[in-house]
Amino acid sequence: MPDVLDLVKARVRRRLPADARRSARWWLEARRAALRHRTGVVGGWTVLWRVGGGCELVPIEVAGPAPGEVTVAVRYSAVSPGTERARFLRLPHAQPELPHRPGNSAAGIVLAAGSGVELRPGERVAVMGAPHASVVTVPAAAAVRLPDGLEREAAATVRLGVISGLGPSLGRAGRGDGVCVLGAGLIGILAARLAAARGAAGVTIVARSRRKERVAAAQGVRRFLAASRPSDLEGLAADVVIEATGDPAAIDLALAASAPGARIVLLGSSRGGPRELDVARVRELGAELIGAHVDTLAVAGGPDADARAAADYLQLIADGEVRVDDLIEDRADPRECGLFYRRLATSPDVVGALFDWTRLQPARSPALGALLRRPDLGPAGNLPATAAPPPRRAVTASDDPFAGARGKLRFGLLGAGDIAVRNAAGIASAPNAELAACYDPVPELARDIAARHGGVAVDSAEALFEDPRVDAVFLCVPHHLHSPLALQAIAAGKHVVVEKPPANDLAGARAMVDAAARAGVRLTVCFPHRYDAAVVRARRLVEDGALGALGGGAISFLSDKPASYWSGGFSGRAQSDWRASRDKAGGGVLIMNLSHYVDLLLMFARDEVADVTASAAALEGPPDVEDAISAAIRFSGGALATVNGCSSVRGMPGASEVRLWGRDGHVEVEPVARIYTMRALDGVRAGRWQTFGELPDVPIRAVFASRFATAVTTDSEPDVTPADALAVQAVMAAAYQSAETGAPVRPGDLLAELPARAVA
Repeated sequence: MPDVLDLVKARVRRRLPADARRSARWWLEARRAALRHRTGVVGGWTVLWRVGGGCELVPIEVAGPAPGEVTVAVRYSAVSPGTERARFLRLPHAQPELPHRPGNSAAGIVLAAGSGVELRPGERVAVMGAPHASVVTVPAAAAVRLPDGLEREAAATVRLGVISGLGPSLGRAGRGDGVCVLGAGLIGILAARLAAARGAAGVTIVARSRRKERVAAAQGVRRFLAASRPSDLEGLAADVVIEATGDPAAIDLALAASAPGARIVLLGSSRGGPRELDVARVRELGAELIGAHVDTLAVAGGPDADARAAADYLQLIADGEVRVDDLIEDRADPRECGLFYRRLATSPDVVGALFDWTRLQPARSPALGALLRRPDLGPAGNLPATAAPPPRRAVTASDDPFAGARGKLRFGLLGAGDIAVRNAAGIASAPNAELAACYDPVPELARDIAARHGGVAVDSAEALFEDPRVDAVFLCVPHHLHSPLALQAIAAGKHVVVEKPPANDLAGARAMVDAAARAGVRLTVCFPHRYDAAVVRARRLVEDGALGALGGGAISFLSDKPASYWSGGFSGRAQSDWRASRDKAGGGVLIMNLSHYVDLLLMFARDEVADVTASAAALEGPPDVEDAISAAIRFSGGALATVNGCSSVRGMPGASEVRLWGRDGHVEVEPVARIYTMRALDGVRAGRWQTFGELPDVPIRAVFASRFATAVTTDSEPDVTPADALAVQAVMAAAYQSAETGAPVRPGDLLAELPARAVA
């Protein structure tokens, strides 16, 4: 069998990318060890620092225990903030080979024990040398039984306690000694508390600032000093000085704090380059310099020294002599390890932290059957997207987009051109809507829609407004007619749906919004892309916190509109010149096409737009309207987004991009619906790109009609509120004004000016 594994390993090395090779290597190593000792394997998860930067929680399998070993289901693993921050940032003398599994201290429950081991399954243990993982197999000497009553969270600091204990131990701190600890990190604070537990007469902690004073100045610590120069410590005269900063310059502080004949313990691992030692000052003091590293403990104290030191430390905690619970300020979900290490790298205030593995499914005992489990050879988080199960609360094929539909709303369709055909089909497909009547100046167009989707063709707009069979008017007319016809419909007491955009200008949009409010009727704008399955799923992920604080967005729309579009749309169903007129259309590619995407951007952002800066051009279409535009949008919360479009891009029948990102993630809605998040969300693998999987084909205009019918029936706000419509129109108006003036324009200022303009 080992020969077969060697063959598989050789083929894997040749054919797979580096990330997959690592997974395959772990898979093979676990099985090699399991087969050697006939123990089986158990699956779990581990924190991994990737090549190229970043961090991810990845699956791992470990072999069951060989003779003299135990397999432990980890419940908590403690972070050594100073060491792990330095290694994550790859500071001098702290550059682990990547990929790297950080961590060295944990606590959990024994799953299985090999022969010759006293520990039994089910016993609670602290584990030294264990990486951050949900399951580990370690030598039995590294697992120490917990005293009764000791919480596993505190016990997870065991290795850090052993390291910290070297300071007072090697410094021979005892009763009556004055002890000074340089550094207020976790190791320094623990060293101070352990020195106090040994009976030191007075313990002082020295740090560069007072950020950690509240936590540090407790349990036996008599003084906390903020000092950065040797002169600040003259007169301290400590018998034992424990240097726990890792800063080579701290040796000067240590000498300044020392009494004659002091014992100076160099506990911190150096994070800087070599520094010249003031040998004359050391001789003058008669000081004893003592190097301390945890790896020397076994050499000095024998093979069981680690275990004895760990047991002593755990007993001190159990007896209340040393407290650690107040030092654990950050309890991280392992699935959010990427977020945690970003926080650790940028915040020097983290004193103590641990990974809480109880948030994951607990590991099972090693099983031989698991040997047949296939390895996870999927790409890492920075590689192309892979399919994934649907996230929590996402739309799936079994979801009914019409669930909760109420009432029966009868629509009158005004206009029977291209978009009217699609809207009429949507109304007819909605379970709580129907087409009652339609009108178009070209009678045969109205009769065609009525024949296809129901209702009757009437002979005038006025007849449609006055028809008692019509509850709501759906306007599918040129942009400049939106506001005047909406005002007529509102005056007739009808609810109103306006095909996008709201109007050809901001004043017209504001006029119909105000009129609807005064009349007490419902008004909405048809932005049906909100109901696309990818948009719905992305919106729910954003609402669940997948992105964190919004950082920005990017939207683009590219197409190649034929010359015939400007006189007859894409189909030529209705002939008109309004699209080529700035006064009638309100603009070009922005208001005609990108208005859908501006609505999506504002819906996702849920923040007010501070200002818009734009440039526009008429490249080869009608000179009166732009066929290219680029707009930069700045939100009040600081997020930045770009909206770009061009309708003269050769060979592009229509291509769009919609993406948003934040501090914690990135979602792409188009062209590929996928998510990357560092947050722990059900059904989503943190730290890795995942597609949304198979998405249902949702009839978005039918859902829009149904949702509006339900809003009218229940007397509630429609999904696209009048305020939403005004916000979209204001952003577009700001973009057009900015393109003309060359200066940023605030949509809020344009809205504030409207009452005076409307009166005029």
